[in-house]
Amino acid sequence: MRLEDISRVAIVGAGTMGAGMGLCFAHAGYGVILQDIFDDQIVKALDRIEKSHKVFIEENVFSEESAKAATEKISVTGSLERALDGVQFVLEAIPEDLKLKQTLFGQMEALCAPETILATNTSGLSVASIASVCKRPERVAGMHWVNPPELVPLVEVIRGDKTSDETVNLIFGIAEKLGKMPIIIQKEMPGFAMNRLQFAALREALHLVEAGVVTPEDADKAMSYGVGFRYPWLGPLKTADLGGLDVFHSVASYLFSDLNTMESPPESLNRLIEDGKLGIKTGKGFYDYEKESSEEILRKRDLYFLRQWKLIRDIQQS
Repeated sequence: MRLEDISRVAIVGAGTMGAGMGLCFAHAGYGVILQDIFDDQIVKALDRIEKSHKVFIEENVFSEESAKAATEKISVTGSLERALDGVQFVLEAIPEDLKLKQTLFGQMEALCAPETILATNTSGLSVASIASVCKRPERVAGMHWVNPPELVPLVEVIRGDKTSDETVNLIFGIAEKLGKMPIIIQKEMPGFAMNRLQFAALREALHLVEAGVVTPEDADKAMSYGVGFRYPWLGPLKTADLGGLDVFHSVASYLFSDLNTMESPPESLNRLIEDGKLGIKTGKGFYDYEKESSEEILRKRDLYFLRQWKLIRDIQQS
């Protein structure tokens, strides 16, 4: 299978991730069939794609004509058999349940042509375990996107223990064609790369709040306007290079031993969960979201992400 051989893809699972990924494939010129067993999920997916297009059009990323053309490349179905008919690439985006994914991958392999590539959008489950039910595990790999998938450029391409180089390189090439910034996870580790980095920062932020060092608002400001302000341009390792490895080594020699090493969620987070404060979906979490609709909050987030990505892209191309 070559990159140019792929013209039609199936997205299995039409949730937030599936809808956003389908939009990206359609804009890259692929024919997309979006499948879900729940009719209401398909309706929500199409609505999400329409709303995403409005943001892109407002920001002059897509014209109304190109958005319309991309939408016309997306078809939907509730039938897995119909979804997989004639496709060269399948991307699974169903809930994070290993047995559920294994069952699905067994079904998909049986319905697809032998050369079809099967990818999972799992954010942390073992690709090798998912592929263990397949007769052709060399054609199975991870392709982990970040929410919202149509806006965040990172894609992690995860190699299972039997994934072939051809499959890894092909998915990497697809991600590049989609305009993404792919990285290769050369060997499996829980959480891969992005989530390990994300949760390392979250753990320290939770510790700082619980220890009374900062408020939740100030913990977020420290990240957004300090560390995070640099990270779209300089990752932690290049930041160390530019700051001087000797300086960072000196700080690490006394600070590493004092960083938090909790192995389970802290009581402050447990209490929020017990009180039904789950974040934006319930109106309260670390913050109170009842003064503004969730739709407006997410619209502002998406505008920020889109403008940030446009800026990164423009500077890289200059």
